[in-house]
Amino acid sequence: MSTGDYPQVGRGWAFPPRWERVGAAGATAVTLVTNDGAEHVAEALVLLLRTMLGSRVMRPGLGAGVDRYVFEPRTSDACHRLADDVRRALVLGEPRVIVDSVEAVPAGEADDRVDVTIEFRIDRHRRPTSLVVPFYLAGAS
Repeated sequence: MSTGDYPQVGRGWAFPPRWERVGAAGATAVTLVTNDGAEHVAEALVLLLRTMLGSRVMRPGLGAGVDRYVFEPRTSDACHRLADDVRRALVLGEPRVIVDSVEAVPAGEADDRVDVTIEFRIDRHRRPTSLVVPFYLAGAS
C-alpha cells in the first residue's frame, strides 16, 4: 500500500534503518530507505511492542516490553497478561490504529512459542492536530 491509501499515517524510516543505492551506474547516490502507509504502521507496531517500559526517558509509559515474557511459562495467566500488555501499549502508544482485539495463545505443540494475534484497523478519520503556543518578545505587547 502507498501513502495514497493512508496519507494520514505519514512516512518514516524503514526498520531496521538501511540504505540503498539509486541512480545509474556512473552517478549513484545512497539514500535512506523509507516506508509509508500500512507498512509504516505495521513496523511502528512491532517497535512499540518490543520497547521496554521505562526505556524512553521522555515517555516512560511507552511500550509493552513483550521480550520480558521470553522466560515465562506458557500458562493461561501469562498469555492473558501478555495480551493485556499488548492491548494497553497499542491503545496508549499508537493513535493511528483502532484495536479490535488482542489474543495470546500457546502455539499448539511448540513448547517455546506463544502466538499473539492483533486485529486492528488504521484510523482513516484521524486528522493531524497541532498546538500553537504564542511567545512574546520582551517589550512587545
